[in-house]
Order: sequence, then structure tokens, then C-alpha cells
Amino acid sequence: MEFYEAVNKRHTSREWLDKDVDFEVIKRILDAGNKAPTWDHNRNWQYIILRTEEEKAYAFEYAKRFAFKFDAERYLNAPRPYPITLGQKMYGYAVPRQYTMLSTAPYVIIPVFRSKKLNGETVSKLNPFATIWCVIENIFLAAAAEGLSCSMRIPLNEKHDIVKEKLKVPPTYMIPVFIGIGYPDPKETILEQYHPNVEEQLHFGRWK
Repeated sequence: MEFYEAVNKRHTSREWLDKDVDFEVIKRILDAGNKAPTWDHNRNWQYIILRTEEEKAYAFEYAKRFAFKFDAERYLNAPRPYPITLGQKMYGYAVPRQYTMLSTAPYVIIPVFRSKKLNGETVSKLNPFATIWCVIENIFLAAAAEGLSCSMRIPLNEKHDIVKEKLKVPPTYMIPVFIGIGYPDPKETILEQYHPNVEEQLHFGRWK
């Protein structure tokens, strides 16, 4: 697949076809992730692979509880002093699926990067975090090039530590995201997206 075609086809999926994914394809996708730039030249990323229902249920027990308690209908139809935003529509759609989009995916990829904790005092302190997201974007685009798609769940606060402990991730590593990967269900609802006009985003010389 040509590069710009992969960029344009890449989108987040939360529902999957019941179709196996060849693990050799997964390895190619992760190898594409390894081609990302790295701030320290060590490329010391690792990947945890979840395949079975039992592995995914064990890792994401907290997500299952939260997703099943969330009342999407109530959230989406709550009175607001302004029209509902695209972000709120997506939240109402995504939260009930934050467990199933991982548990029903043929594979869940959990990249980990070396960092004891995030330090945002200066932008450069976030270099380990920035480079793992370069890895993740390569994974997303490689998956699109293979005809696959990805879901994305970012672990928040204590939920990060819960999964990290369950999966026995060393204390010197952190988890940026959980990635479900598989063949997307073409019948899945596609919500409206905001498409910025690049001409309106350009600032030459200075902001104004």
C-alpha cells in the first residue's frame, strides 16, 4: 500500500471481524514500530502480546467494570448549555467499548518504554515518552498498510499501575497505551470527524 493511502485509511476501530491474524503480520508491524526515531539511540522498547481471552480479561478487569457501569445514553442526552461536541460524542461511543475493543481483538499489543516516571518540567524531559509515540504511530500506519486496524486505550493514573503490576512489567518501564489489533468490522459506526484545513494552521515566521 502506498504511504499516503495508508495514512488516509488509518482509523481507530473498536469492533472486529471474527478473523484470525497471522502472527507473522504482527511481527512485521512491530518491526515497523522499531524503525521509529529514538532520542537515546538505544531503541529499548519491549512489547507484551496478549492473545487469549483469559490473558485479556486478567489484564483489563478494571476496564470491564468501568465500561459496563457507564450509561452512554444518559451521558449523550444530558442537558448542556451548548451543542454536544464531537469529542463528547466520541467519548459516549467509545467508553462502553473500552473493554470489548481489547478483549475481542485477535491481539493486544502493549508497548513499554524505559522510564521510571514522566517528568514534564521541560519538553526535553519527555523524550522517552515522545519517542514511544513515534513507535506507536508507525504501528498504526503499518497495521493500515496490512489491511488491519487498531484500537487505542491510554491507561490513566492508578489503572496504569494496576496493569503494570499484573503483567510484571519491570519498575524501570512504563506503559503508554494498549493497542487492540485485528481486521475491522466494516459495519462499525463511523462517527463524524473534524478535518482541519492545513492552510488555516500555517504561521510563517511567527504566530501572528
